[in-house]
Amino acid sequence: MGTRSCCVKVHLAAVLVPALAATALAQPSFEGLGDLAGGMYNSEGWRVADSGLAVAGGGTIDTGSMAFRWSTIDGIVRLGTLPGFDDTSFATGLSADGRAVCGHSAGAAGTEAFRWTADGGMVGLGDLPGGPHASVANFISADGSTVVGTADQDFTNNTMQAFRWAEATGMVGLGYTQNHHDWSEAWAASADGSVVTGLSLKIGSDGEAYVWTQPTGMVGLGDVPGGVDFSVGVDITPDGTVVTGTCAPEAGFEAFRWTQATGIVPLGDLPGAGHYSTGIGITDDGSVIVGTADWDGGFGGSQAFIWDATNGMRSLKTVLESEYGLDLNGWTLLSAYDISGDGRYITGPGINPNGNHEAWLVDLGGCPGDFNNDGNVNTIDVLDFLNAWTNGC
Repeated sequence: MGTRSCCVKVHLAAVLVPALAATALAQPSFEGLGDLAGGMYNSEGWRVADSGLAVAGGGTIDTGSMAFRWSTIDGIVRLGTLPGFDDTSFATGLSADGRAVCGHSAGAAGTEAFRWTADGGMVGLGDLPGGPHASVANFISADGSTVVGTADQDFTNNTMQAFRWAEATGMVGLGYTQNHHDWSEAWAASADGSVVTGLSLKIGSDGEAYVWTQPTGMVGLGDVPGGVDFSVGVDITPDGTVVTGTCAPEAGFEAFRWTQATGIVPLGDLPGAGHYSTGIGITDDGSVIVGTADWDGGFGGSQAFIWDATNGMRSLKTVLESEYGLDLNGWTLLSAYDISGDGRYITGPGINPNGNHEAWLVDLGGCPGDFNNDGNVNTIDVLDFLNAWTNGC
């Protein structure tokens, strides 16, 4: 059977490669992802699969907010709620293949983080001991094995702690970067979940972004001279070497890019409104960052940006219209929450031409035959596709 399978793959490769090589580049596209039935028209896209075939986020139904998973096959679909936490839910993380989602579900019993899979449905992740029953998942690793977020949220005493969850360990608190800190958040993790980034702080005092690993614990990334003693890590590359987020130089709050060699480097802001930007999504190689800029403190007063070292920070809508020829007339892109590993797909929340908040997805185009996104169309793409097909993913 194994020999026959190998022969079939080689035969198919010989037939398909010439056709793939002649395939035209997929054209750039932009689409609103719609809304869940019931309630006001409202949806937000938080994470996009590297394939662009799935997006996770939240929408509004009759009873409140509801986590959803959108796919090219099924459209926008409710993920439901956890038993006992059945008022609302929201999805904030998506694995690279789009088959695992994380988020939180809330109800009279409190709030609890969840992990949802296409095969197993929604499973609660519990909470850290002590304090109120409150845990929120912010990110799931690319391989879907690790979830990070915050737990023990006690807003009366202004305390909570970052956590890392894995099936083998359950939910484990990550601590703080400074002894006087009593508030920490985990916002993102590397592909295998071994490196985590987020925020550690003392409310009313100081705060800093960090990188956590099992051997080192939380290591603070510091801040930049001037301004407020504050920084937060929001996303990290799959290898754990580049972090983006927000820092606070003298001019205001700015998105940053951090590496061990450079430290925190502010990325500026878009002109107009308040001086505010934050990096939220980053490509696998750390070369492109997307996020929010021009936030004026209000709901709807912001715009999505895209940044790279050559062009600096630019309005994403302007780039899509001027460089990719897309028609976004009537749309306001409030933020870009995520970008796929290869930089092809971007998602976030926006205001559609009817004035409703709606999740959106951008495809910057590429070669559909380049299955493994290595920039080449060859036999390897066919074999990778067949292996994925054989394994059912």
